Amino acid sequence: MSTATLPTVPAHETQPVTGSFAIEQDAAGHARTFSRAQLNAMLAQVRARQLTYALEGDFEASAGLAERAKSLRAVIAAFASRSAAAFALLVLLPSLALAQPASPVRTGEVSQQMVQDHRMVTGSLQAVSRSNISAQESGLVDRILVNEGSLIAEGEVILTLDNRRLNAQVRQAEAELANAQALVTQHEAELKLARFNHEREQGVYQRGASTDQELNERATQVQVSEAQLAAAQRTVERIERELEHLSIRVDDLTVRAPFDAQVVARHIEPGEWIDPGQSVVTLVSTGLIEARIEVPERYAPTVMQDPGSIFVALSNDGRTIESVNVRPIPQVDPRARTFQVIVTLQNDTNELVPGMSINAWVPTSEESLALVAPKDAVIRNGRDAYVFKVNAGDTDSAERSPVRVLFTVGEHVALASEDLAAGDTVVVEGNERLFNGAAVTLAQLPTPAETN
Repeated sequence: MSTATLPTVPAHETQPVTGSFAIEQDAAGHARTFSRAQLNAMLAQVRARQLTYALEGDFEASAGLAERAKSLRAVIAAFASRSAAAFALLVLLPSLALAQPASPVRTGEVSQQMVQDHRMVTGSLQAVSRSNISAQESGLVDRILVNEGSLIAEGEVILTLDNRRLNAQVRQAEAELANAQALVTQHEAELKLARFNHEREQGVYQRGASTDQELNERATQVQVSEAQLAAAQRTVERIERELEHLSIRVDDLTVRAPFDAQVVARHIEPGEWIDPGQSVVTLVSTGLIEARIEVPERYAPTVMQDPGSIFVALSNDGRTIESVNVRPIPQVDPRARTFQVIVTLQNDTNELVPGMSINAWVPTSEESLALVAPKDAVIRNGRDAYVFKVNAGDTDSAERSPVRVLFTVGEHVALASEDLAAGDTVVVEGNERLFNGAAVTLAQLPTPAETN
């Protein structure tokens, strides 16, 4: 529909008016024209703002907008008559209908940066280590020192078993060891004596004062003493190994954490009897946590070349999490046509819990130069997206600029737009109430805490 600027027509003239337009003169005397479609759009915007103010309880502002809506409807209805009287109404009413108070807003700046196109994939968190801790000895549970949710360090005691029976076996073995060591001492003395007697008998035999039988008896006595000493020494060694084994068994009566962890389940209570291998608690590791994401196979080339550019954010609040290591698994699921990437994340505060859903952004292209704006500047309306660019002047105004969102970069988005350039100012708060051409003022808006 065409628009035109016509000279002012006195109200008393009666010739019909042609075309669909309305004329408004500003304070400087400049004329602005509005088509009927533009007036209808303005009426819709005024009604929407009127409803917003009413829902927020600002009935005074809502009533003021109701008057403006009434004036706009009169202007739109005047197009149907095409009369000079109606034209006079068109000249007089627009400034009443279209004037809007300046809206307070916060702004951000559009910049141009080297960014990389990413695509979002989903995944979930998984503990680096998860273990069902079991006892290696059977026994009665004496004490259990952890509860579900307890944080424990590596080597910290989880539970102890009754150790009285094993301690009794240890004392018995120690007594047997003492006897065996005494027997070794005795056989060492007997061997020493047998060797001495054998050497003396050899001297007597050489002088012809002894027989072969007596010499052989002395030699046999040496061999018997050596055998008895060796047997006693083996007995000592056997008992020492038994004591070592008993020491291990006694130590196993105390179950300790194998790594820094948190208890997620407790399977036994004090006073219960447990058998070797029976699970007592379930632990998940703390400090680090893994995000396992499924990536479509078409992204494999860029992911394999630049895995470090993958970043992970929580699904519930979008917060980006620092990654420690990224490990793509070079194996594609033949059914899903995806491959797995394991991202190790820092979790010092233990606020990340296994099973939580996460979003990850994987690279799909090389880095390139693009416009970047704060994420809150973008308003989505179905498939369309736009921002309000602030045009500076005697009165700041907001111009609606269509954009195409390429991808998210942390708290910003990469954009494609013919209307924006680096250095432009865009509205990031208060933009939900704006319309094209609305007057704005850069004011300190209340924080969410102040409005509660």
